[in-house]
Amino acid sequence: MIRKANIADIDAINNLGILIIKNFKDTYSVEKYINDEKYIILVNTNENIVNGVLIVFKNVDSYELELIVISEKWRHKGIAINLLTYFISNFTKSGDIIFLEVSTNNVAALSLYRKFMFDVINVRKNYYENADAYVMKKVI
Repeated sequence: MIRKANIADIDAINNLGILIIKNFKDTYSVEKYINDEKYIILVNTNENIVNGVLIVFKNVDSYELELIVISEKWRHKGIAINLLTYFISNFTKSGDIIFLEVSTNNVAALSLYRKFMFDVINVRKNYYENADAYVMKKVI
């Protein structure tokens, strides 16, 4: 089941976040984001266990996909596809723009974003420790 995150999900979201960012809890203030209308945080749950999260920031005229992270046990089961599909179907309208940045080494994420027809619009050299970043864009 996909739903908007709530305060009870904070620990689970932080535990997922450290899978991709060691200092996730310091970088992202999940409690603040849940209460901020500019952030959309969706969680995927199975048997009341949060196994995936999507965080999006709403700018004035676009969306910034901050992250999608899935628990290692639940990867390759379509959860990321479902989260992104749910976000697009329930929070965007025709003409909306979604931006994101992703490591050029992140093959799984690049495959996901290409399935959703995101286009590379820029490359940020040496953005990550060992990789460049693609800036990608999708117009709904």
